[in-house]
Amino acid sequence: MRKYGYGFTLIELITVTILIGILSAALFSRFSSNNYSSVLSSRDDIIAALFFAQQQAMMRSDATNPILVVFTANSVSVTESGAAIKAGSDFYPLQMPSGITITSSSPSFTYDKLGRTAAGTISISGRGGVSASIRVEASGYAFAN
Repeated sequence: MRKYGYGFTLIELITVTILIGILSAALFSRFSSNNYSSVLSSRDDIIAALFFAQQQAMMRSDATNPILVVFTANSVSVTESGAAIKAGSDFYPLQMPSGITITSSSPSFTYDKLGRTAAGTISISGRGGVSASIRVEASGYAFAN
């Protein structure tokens, strides 16, 4: 009588495959750059700042003090009459993570009482050639391009 005790069972093979997958995902995330997520996070922060500025402009009754979104190479600021506006518990300017650069078709976007601004584009770039872009419509609507 011959016994078939050689090899691995299906459960053992599946368990080892799952463990190798988990270990490789953990190691890959440590070795790969998180620059892609920094660029996307910065893109979302800028869109949020543009939306916040539009909402603030439509909320204010004083048309003589427009709301501006001002860009530098590594920060975005929402201001009224040159003073930063408080957003929740934080004040602008919002600093981008290290290695993130902002390039805008306009150094600032001015929002009127109806939430309109000049159309333009904003590019966010990081190390390794990772980039994202934002398009701002004349209606004030901003979205990832």
